[in-house]
Parts: sequence; C-alpha cells; structure tokens
Amino acid sequence: MDDTLRRRLRVEQARALLDNADPHHAVMLACDLLVAGVDGEAVVALASESARTLPVHDANRRLAAVLAELGLGEPDLPTAVALIAADTAERILDRSITAEVGTHGLYVVGYEGSQLDDLLPAVSALATRLEDDLHGRADDELRTQLAALARTILNRARTQAG
Repeated sequence: MDDTLRRRLRVEQARALLDNADPHHAVMLACDLLVAGVDGEAVVALASESARTLPVHDANRRLAAVLAELGLGEPDLPTAVALIAADTAERILDRSITAEVGTHGLYVVGYEGSQLDDLLPAVSALATRLEDDLHGRADDELRTQLAALARTILNRARTQAG
C-alpha cells in the first residue's frame, strides 16, 4: 500500500474515531485499496457497498473491519485531530469542499489535546461571521481568510511532522 492510500486510510480512521467516517470516502478508499492489490475480505466487503446509500453506522463498522484486517492501530487523539485538520485544510484549498463545510470542519482543532487548539478562536470567529453576518453563505473575504487559516494549519502540520 502506498503512502497516499495509507494517509487516506488514517484520515478516515481518525474521522471515525472523533465523529464518523464519510461513507462515500470509505467506499472509494476500499475500491482504491482493491486496485492497489489490497484485497482482504473486509476491503472487498466495504468496496462492494454503495457509496451513496451506505449508512454512516455501517461505514464506521466496515471501516473498522478493514483497519483490523490491515493491522492499523487507532491513532492517539492529537494525531487524529492533526490528520483531520490537515485533510480539511487541503480540501478547503483545492475547493473539493465548500467554504461553509470547511469552516465548520475545522472546529476539530478544539479537541482536548490538540496541538492546534490555539487556532480555535480563529475558526470560531470565521464560523460566527459565516453564520451571523453572512447567514450561512461565504463571501470572497471569508474564503480568503479561510484559505489563509488552511495554509497555516498545513504549514504547522508539516513543521510538526518534519
């Protein structure tokens, strides 16, 4: 399994640990694992699910089976937070998620033990502006501020990893 697949697997594992895995991402990840030659029973079972209709509970359960099959232990809380925050920041910057979704997704930095918890006031300020001032619809200024925060998160993730 290459590093990209391992990282994606760890991110979904972290999401399941802190909240819920994304059923679509979990199924697509299992399909990509199959293509890469990782074809255990749990991987095949998850890959055969519908990415559109798989319930969250079942995605979490099937992903846990994949992780057990691959022997990947659960990350500690600070690592899980860092994985999710960095993934969310990347998705904000490549615009694969909306600014609205990304803003709320960055609240993960506030988890106890997070090495990014000092960024919570910035996340909260953006979310408050988004909801109270912009009525849930991001404008260009908020997108610019959110992108800057996303770059800060990624820079810190690289510094901590390196």
